[in-house]
Amino acid sequence: MSTELGEEPIELTLYDGAGLKAKDEALIAAFEQKHPNVTITGRYDPDDVQAQNAPRVLASDDPPDIARVIALSDVAGDGLLTNLDAYADAYTWDELPEGQLAQYRVNEDGVRGEGSQYTMADGFTVTGFYYNKELAEQLGMSTPPQTMEELEELLAQAEEAGMVPIMAGNQTGQVMTSTQMMLNHALGAESVNEWIFHAPEATIDTPEAAEALATIQDWAEAGYYPEDTNGTDATAALGRFANGEALFYASGNWDAAALDEQMGDNVGFFLPPAPEGQEPATMSDPASNFAIPAGSDAKDAAAAFLDFLRSEEARQVVADAGFAPSGEGEVPATEEGSVRAQIQEAFAQLVEADGQVQFVQNATNGLTTTWNSEAQRLVDGATTPEDMLDAVQSKYEDELGR
Repeated sequence: MSTELGEEPIELTLYDGAGLKAKDEALIAAFEQKHPNVTITGRYDPDDVQAQNAPRVLASDDPPDIARVIALSDVAGDGLLTNLDAYADAYTWDELPEGQLAQYRVNEDGVRGEGSQYTMADGFTVTGFYYNKELAEQLGMSTPPQTMEELEELLAQAEEAGMVPIMAGNQTGQVMTSTQMMLNHALGAESVNEWIFHAPEATIDTPEAAEALATIQDWAEAGYYPEDTNGTDATAALGRFANGEALFYASGNWDAAALDEQMGDNVGFFLPPAPEGQEPATMSDPASNFAIPAGSDAKDAAAAFLDFLRSEEARQVVADAGFAPSGEGEVPATEEGSVRAQIQEAFAQLVEADGQVQFVQNATNGLTTTWNSEAQRLVDGATTPEDMLDAVQSKYEDELGR
């Protein structure tokens, strides 16, 4: 392996989800400007099938040189990815925050968070609560709630005032955002990540998790979500929040640009309150977690692109796209006072606290449907927290062959 790209022409192919194309094309342009002898061609599948298609694409006779992967354990275990340890040493990737490195590693037993490095992300999602400042002021909320008790007091006040406390389009699983916030709060970041990373004997089916889900069900029964949440999709929920229908909107930084444009100074953002005496933690998945397929014939150039992702140029591109950039350092330039600027500051706090937690839906390839359908049943009162967790854990173990 080499970190030198020389001057001979090099052609690479990058594979990702179509919803990330604009970000990827901007990164490609910035990299090609720095390395004019390298040409990268993007290849994209629809977002809802890219994760399922990835193993087939990686195993093809002509795989891409750079590819986004989600179910890292499966494809690494099948020998479809390049072990990046040698590149990690050469490029000093061990200097990255530990919470980020954990998301790139998997050991020989398929346990993530440890072992060899197989991926590098360009940036991360950040989830928390957006809030309508005018509605918050009506309730006497001058600063974001610092404890879960303060948050629940505001939810009750909003419902009594005729506001929707938390906007959520649960037709597309948005109640899962606040559900994982409660799981993170009850179980802690390390415990949730161990389950997502497939630690031996890890389980989500615990009394503490059931208590977290019971809180979500209580919120639904109290009217804290819109009555039609299960019939509302994420796009409609975003629009309804932007139009002033709700106090809070539990979502991520992928909505920041739209809310900046539609709400201006009237929208704020905060991370979920942490338990007393603990550091903040929230869901923060890689935007594009890039690997180098084992069948690539241009691995050195592909590794140079992965290293470029932590450069200041790439970090700015990722921030401009609405995501939190990889690595650590100065917060990229964003419009002062904008909600995007608030999110970048929140992500910096999260990285310092080592509080990044992956999405529970991404623990295995098939869990998203189970989590989302069970969350719909939970808010409808058609299941119990205990039965929901049993269904999720059973699907998890089936997918892992345990």
